Amino acid sequence: QCSRAIRGLVSLTRRFAARWRQEKRRRKWLDFSDLEQETRRLLCTPGGAPTAIAREVSRRYREIMVDEYQDSNRLQDSIFFAISREGKNVFLVGDVKQSIYRFRLADPTIFLGKYLSFEDRAQARPGEPRRVVLSYNFRSRASVLEGVNFVFENIMSTSFGELDYTDDQRLYPRLPYPGQPGDQVE
Repeated sequence: QCSRAIRGLVSLTRRFAARWRQEKRRRKWLDFSDLEQETRRLLCTPGGAPTAIAREVSRRYREIMVDEYQDSNRLQDSIFFAISREGKNVFLVGDVKQSIYRFRLADPTIFLGKYLSFEDRAQARPGEPRRVVLSYNFRSRASVLEGVNFVFENIMSTSFGELDYTDDQRLYPRLPYPGQPGDQVE
């Protein structure tokens, strides 16, 4: 019953997208998505392998550091890999509990895939990927962390949040660095 309206909406969307591309070209504009796509085109072959430009860029950096990795998308991940040294000099920081918006096609399963496949730092062989879990929180009061843990223990699971909330995911209070006043850092 809705097929005619949906076909019309799809047609309108396609025409709008084409006109928008024309207008951006005319004005010499690029939006964030264009920048991502062009960067990937420069750094990755159609098959996903690093280009000569990517290999040149990768020689300039000893390390590639990515914060908030849980909010990366597949396109961004391919860029990180392309400018790395086959993924061996990449330092990724993320927390799947913070990936709630899926902004710009963020895909926390990319983060989770690495989190679950990397060995714990104590078991990883030298030169191999490793997982380091940062469970101690220096900035929040114990009561705040108890509340956060309570909420996530009750809602986060593999089926909702894509990871079971275990002792590894809990947040623990930590006393401030020696020499700091008080028992908590504000």
